[in-house]
Amino acid sequence: MDSEEVMVEMEETGKSSDSQPGQAVPLSVVSGLRIILIGEREAGKSAVGNAILGRGVFDAVGVRTREAVKRQGEVAERQVTVVDTPGWEWFPSRGSSLGVRREIVRGVSLCQPGPHAVLLVVPLSFSFTRRERQAAEEHVDLLGERAWGHTTVLFTVKGGRLKDATLEEEVEESEELQGLVERCGGRYHALYGRPRKGHDAVAELLEKLDNMVAKNRGEFLSSEEVLEEAREKEEEEERRQQEEDREREEDLRRVKEALRELEMEEETEEVQGEGEEATEESTRQQRGRRRYTDEKSDSE
Repeated sequence: MDSEEVMVEMEETGKSSDSQPGQAVPLSVVSGLRIILIGEREAGKSAVGNAILGRGVFDAVGVRTREAVKRQGEVAERQVTVVDTPGWEWFPSRGSSLGVRREIVRGVSLCQPGPHAVLLVVPLSFSFTRRERQAAEEHVDLLGERAWGHTTVLFTVKGGRLKDATLEEEVEESEELQGLVERCGGRYHALYGRPRKGHDAVAELLEKLDNMVAKNRGEFLSSEEVLEEAREKEEEEERRQQEEDREREEDLRRVKEALRELEMEEETEEVQGEGEEATEESTRQQRGRRRYTDEKSDSE
């Protein structure tokens, strides 16, 4: 699992006009719901999945999710599928990020023919930075531009994190949180560590998601389309990387060639210098011989 266990209290939040509680939802929409959970490491995705399905079907506390996992169960007399995925580092290395991206895309294929809802799980344990927002947006974009219309931000809040402020105030006061929520059409929820009595957290969450699905006319993110787009992006990334590698190799070749030319110039200058020194020495010797000959002639 990605963080310490948090049992849920869902607070109906967000002022999006497209998902009001109590809105009628067609039976065909609510009879089966497919959800994929994404978010950074230690965001609490596994705990959210356990809460939705009502039992501990995902990784236990402190166990890192390393690959996409699908679990199913009956919730409120209907089948619900939840896919948990590995979390990304908000400052990822290229290698680890690639592995997480591939597992997120693979997670989409686990809930065929595609997920109705993407839950973007964001912890409010610390301040939400621009880099964290960029990382979140990059990973939602993996699922295609249409994914934003199927995404709801789910905040996980520990203990008294919002002791002196409401969630709405927290979002409104953070430019990065507000920007992320706006990308999701204003849809967001809060998950608290201390649930209120008589509050059915899962029912509220599912109702919110049902309303979103109803607005989308029951459409879902096509697994085939997501996989195809992901393959194209990866191929493009590989081509770009290969081109960068070729450019680096060419730059290295030019540097080596320049160094060789410089070495040759230095060797030529050295040889020329030695030749000049030899010529000067020969001239001195010749002059010495002439003086000796002249002096000998004078003495005779």
